Amino acid sequence: MTLDDLIEVVKALKNRIHTHGQLLQKNEALTRYVLIDPLLRALGWNTEDPDLVRPEVTTQAGKPDYTLLHNGQRLAFVGAKAYGKQEDLLQQVSYCVSEGVRYFIATDGSKWEVYDTQIQKPLPEKKIAEWDISAMEPGEIIRRAFSILRHAGIGHPPDHIKPPPPDGIPLTKISPKLKEKLSYKVIRFPDGKRSPLKYWRDILTAAVEWLVSSNMLMQPPIKTSEGFTYLVNSVPRHENGKPFRSKRKVSGLWVETNFNNKDVVKHTKRLLDMHRISSETVFLHK
Repeated sequence: MTLDDLIEVVKALKNRIHTHGQLLQKNEALTRYVLIDPLLRALGWNTEDPDLVRPEVTTQAGKPDYTLLHNGQRLAFVGAKAYGKQEDLLQQVSYCVSEGVRYFIATDGSKWEVYDTQIQKPLPEKKIAEWDISAMEPGEIIRRAFSILRHAGIGHPPDHIKPPPPDGIPLTKISPKLKEKLSYKVIRFPDGKRSPLKYWRDILTAAVEWLVSSNMLMQPPIKTSEGFTYLVNSVPRHENGKPFRSKRKVSGLWVETNFNNKDVVKHTKRLLDMHRISSETVFLHK
């Protein structure tokens, strides 16, 4: 399946929601059949293959609607509801906790939410990805849908799926010379979100802001790899009590930006790696 094929699948799902929304609201089975199953298949989980998808598997806490598998291991539980209805998230968490499954996905066929139960934060902050087929562009939906694979450490979609082709320059290939001026205007993250750039330090602050908005940033303080220097903290002070030399407030947190351009890139790459985000999936655009 190519990118064009995926886009056509999403367009078809949009049309079904628009045309049959009222009917889907009354019928969970139909929602699963015409909305949820097609997207799972498009993402590589053939709903007719028990090696990839198993419905209604009994757990100690109940029966999740779907179990998604990868290399014989349970990757995620999926809770499905009729279009427009909300899933009982606490129930889904109990499925995962009882069986040691890290991820669960809640969906009504249009809105999809992916949660990481191992994040040590309140339930709403365990969300790592979301998309809404009825409200978003197909390309953005596909990028976000692939995040299920990325967050789970699979790293790439199944071989028969070609993900959206990269554009721009991946952060892994950015290695500026000292005092080199920034020629890139935008940074793009794996879910498609873009942030404008003016200075090198904006790369770091944009990464922090994206991690916060994606509910992925670990509890601060977050250190650099060098000694007692903090990269992110709830107050603008380092471990030794000294104040940040060049502080930037981002999403209620303080970011130290007193670094040269090479170190900004290095610290940003390390920050993403700490959160299991490959720098190859973050692009800079001129």
